Amino acid sequence: MSTVIIKTMARAVLIVALLFSIYLLLNGANVPGGGFVGGVLFVCAIALMYVAYGMKYINNRLKPDYLSWIAYGLLFASVTAIAPMLVGHTYFRSVFTHYSLEIFGIHIGQIELLSSMFFDIGVYFTVIGAFLLAFANIASDQVKKTEDFGRAALGGTEEHGSNQKTPVQTENTTGDSND
Repeated sequence: MSTVIIKTMARAVLIVALLFSIYLLLNGANVPGGGFVGGVLFVCAIALMYVAYGMKYINNRLKPDYLSWIAYGLLFASVTAIAPMLVGHTYFRSVFTHYSLEIFGIHIGQIELLSSMFFDIGVYFTVIGAFLLAFANIASDQVKKTEDFGRAALGGTEEHGSNQKTPVQTENTTGDSND
């Protein structure tokens, strides 16, 4: 059972974690981080939301299709790795360029664009899809086990569990059940 405090903190942590996740993704070619670490941080933020709000709430809001995230991530990473071969370079060759950023004629700075960053983006989405798929499958198994345990505790039958009557204690001298 989650409280208002947990739900409020989960939302605040979600925003900070998602922003830092994107930061790690974009700076991964130059500093420690990258697609894998950024993806794991993203998954941790979503897992916290699952804990705070429950699986049904998050699934209704996000309507996740984790297999698509995995497939698109693998496709993006594979195309990035193979693309240099199409122009006569070696597999996984990384190129970079500097892009001058100007807004309304004012020079803001330079951005270094790396082709390896696109590979990191593919890894990022693959990691997110794979970990969230695993978490969702584990959580759904736990929900099924909890429901089965609840039915067994109430008498072990589907109809007794669906009635959800409160047990009434009666004196039974014959040993028969009065359900």
